[in-house]
Amino acid sequence: MTKDFNPNKALSHHTNLSKEDFAEKKRAEKERVYNLIDDTALDVMSSPEKFKAYLDTQSRMDRYSAVNALLIYSQLPKATQLKDFDDWSKDNVKIVKGAKSISILEPVEYSKRDGTTGISYNVKRMFDVSQTNGRKTPAPSINRDPKEFITTMFDASPVEVQLVDELPYPNMGAFYNNEKQTLFVKKAVGDSVVVAQCVAQELAHAQLSINSDTYSRRDMGFQAVCIGYMICKKHGIDTQNFAIERIPDEYKNMNAKEVRAFLSKTRNAMSDIQSSISEQLYRSKQTRSKEQAR
Repeated sequence: MTKDFNPNKALSHHTNLSKEDFAEKKRAEKERVYNLIDDTALDVMSSPEKFKAYLDTQSRMDRYSAVNALLIYSQLPKATQLKDFDDWSKDNVKIVKGAKSISILEPVEYSKRDGTTGISYNVKRMFDVSQTNGRKTPAPSINRDPKEFITTMFDASPVEVQLVDELPYPNMGAFYNNEKQTLFVKKAVGDSVVVAQCVAQELAHAQLSINSDTYSRRDMGFQAVCIGYMICKKHGIDTQNFAIERIPDEYKNMNAKEVRAFLSKTRNAMSDIQSSISEQLYRSKQTRSKEQAR
């Protein structure tokens, strides 16, 4: 029998705190979370294995900010679906007794003295589906045929896509030309896995260009590799050709604030691409459903 978490017992200690003590407790909790973010940011950049594990977490949790992905990675790196206690309860899902909550930051709007709206962050306690009696979502198959996914990425591209016989770099299956705002894809590569990997990475270059005031292929090269890796990882495409273990020295020497900025920019570009891919996948599913209903 599943032993269920008792929220009343877990929260009862708050009832004996004064308003001031409760506020201090919350302040200290937030400070611990912010320290955990900074410590984790520096930690993941210090090790190729840890950096890969962080990217795996962010690829699954693409709707979460980079800061929250760092928190999730540091507390439960294999998490796949988070909800707070109330939301799990609404779904009639029970949290296993003894499960340790995962702290993330939740944005909260507030009114400033000048009448404008500001954003603050509160610590929110979450639980992963693995900590409940709920049904786990199966991971995507690693051996997925990428041909259909390549077409989906073409349709999701924020720039024009052109098929060509040759590319400036013979070993590449795709190449984003920023001056022409075009993603060029080589026609007869043969290996669809390689094409999918190349297209995902070059889509990353295109999205980084769109999201940035200035664009440098050289400076954004490692970011594009990371984004391409996460997109392929999320959709079950082989990722062995992505050299994410080669963390450039300039990234290893960043301070925590710089790492957060780098990870946020990388995540935001990945999320933009993933949103477009999800939209295309939804449209394809709707089209197939209509055809089957005829």
